[in-house]
Amino acid sequence: MKKWQLKVFLSLIICAGIISYPFFTIKYFETSTALLITAKYLLIPIILLLSLFGPRFYYRKVKPLDHNIPKNKLKAKARDIISIVMMIIFTSGILFGMAFSLIITTNKFLGKSEVVTIKEPVITYSISAKKNGNPRHYIEFLNPKTGKRVELEVYRKYEVGELFEKRMKYGAWGILYATK
Repeated sequence: MKKWQLKVFLSLIICAGIISYPFFTIKYFETSTALLITAKYLLIPIILLLSLFGPRFYYRKVKPLDHNIPKNKLKAKARDIISIVMMIIFTSGILFGMAFSLIITTNKFLGKSEVVTIKEPVITYSISAKKNGNPRHYIEFLNPKTGKRVELEVYRKYEVGELFEKRMKYGAWGILYATK
């Protein structure tokens, strides 16, 4: 494996670790607020920075590694543009996922968490299948602090109107979470 390939591989492993960390350590967390924060405050800066620095990175670091350059200049230029756009899209997705996961993680670890006991009726219940066929259960209830709907993945079936009772915490970002 070449040096640059090792660097790319290690970078992807680190990104995957950062993105997956909260999904393995925090059993319940409110995703909608974290997605809203990430999309509202970080998505546009991520795309703008990648649009500014992506082409420069491509022409300085990636293009010199390409040894199969088409003879037709139009094809070569189209290939460069498509490569830059795809690089920006995929890198934006990775950075968005990392920002989302860092918001969930810092919500838990920064500051003091306010402990609350949620005792709210289930407004909606839905079920979907994972890739392996196992069911995923989702419920919605009203956040007692903000009055907004909260969607959580839960680990059993609920009936609409059934009381969802769980000891949870509000973290630094105001996002509900529970580790047990």
